[in-house]
Amino acid sequence: MRTRLAVVSLGSLALVVALAPAARVRACCPAFPPGPDTRVKIAEQEILVAWSAATKTEHFVRRASFASEEAGFGFLVPTPTEPQLAEVDAEVFDRLREEIEPRIVYETRNRYVLGSFLGASRDGTASLARGFDTATETLMAVDVLQRTRVAGYDAAVLRADDADALARWLEDNGYDARPELRAWVEPYVQAKWIVTAFKFAGEQGRVGTGSLRMSFQTDRPLFPYRTPTDQRGGGNTLRVFYVGDGRASGGLGDAGAKPWAGQVKYATSAPVRPLTELLGDAVPATDVAAGAWLTAFEDTTWPGGEEDLWFSTDPKGEELIPTIVVWRDVDVMIPVEPFGVLGVVGVLLFVHRRRRGKAA
Repeated sequence: MRTRLAVVSLGSLALVVALAPAARVRACCPAFPPGPDTRVKIAEQEILVAWSAATKTEHFVRRASFASEEAGFGFLVPTPTEPQLAEVDAEVFDRLREEIEPRIVYETRNRYVLGSFLGASRDGTASLARGFDTATETLMAVDVLQRTRVAGYDAAVLRADDADALARWLEDNGYDARPELRAWVEPYVQAKWIVTAFKFAGEQGRVGTGSLRMSFQTDRPLFPYRTPTDQRGGGNTLRVFYVGDGRASGGLGDAGAKPWAGQVKYATSAPVRPLTELLGDAVPATDVAAGAWLTAFEDTTWPGGEEDLWFSTDPKGEELIPTIVVWRDVDVMIPVEPFGVLGVVGVLLFVHRRRRGKAA
């Protein structure tokens, strides 16, 4: 009996697939109620998009965590042009998450208190801490442009002239190309996009997958956010790091004019650590322009996209750095002794005037 990969959603980015004997596995995303056929769950997802306006090159890096009862899984990723694939250091996301953590800023303020030169002054510390809460090639209509093993996956880069032909290729190669998948992939096929199919390779001695970079040419930076209809519903958090020539914003639809639920949590052209150090080998240094911005988004509605996500940048955008302010109260003593002296002087003047009045 043939083992088949059942395709389910990883969000807009890709479609997760789980290895399932014969039976089809329809849903594994937390957006859907778990059932007896649930095999793979997406624990979290982080992506990095870096776009070079000079070379029209996008570097797309993803890291996802999975909880799975299956021996393997995989996903499909559409891109406008043929991608080049590479494994990169997964710690790039750890460095980026550390960078966008709220910065601790210490401020001082004066607190005026009554005291005495005979006693000791006090100072204390108060905290106002509030930050932001992170097979076989069976049809001529399908061309296999590349086959490679990368980051723990077997990858096939595909170009198809017909969505049904692509679906049959997927079936012949062990994927469950259900109707919702065919409907999902058809607009990409019509637009002459490339679809890359990944399977967990199950290499001996390897227990997980690495971070995967896809580099491709595009006139506009994007994230393939759209999901099949049976995989929409939200329930997870998607974190997007964007590197480009200004503060980034995202919009849905061909023109990128429709609002996206992602919220900017961080944006600056002057991170604490240089961008090239933060990115490491995840993005070629030659494609990180001097003065490039780092923008971080969080989307708590993912997965659930009906259209793809396109990015734009504003080099004069407003910087946003989450900050926790810790106030140090410095007591400024107002001594009581001068008030005592003034009081004594006042009494003496009062007595003196009264005596003069009686003498007169």
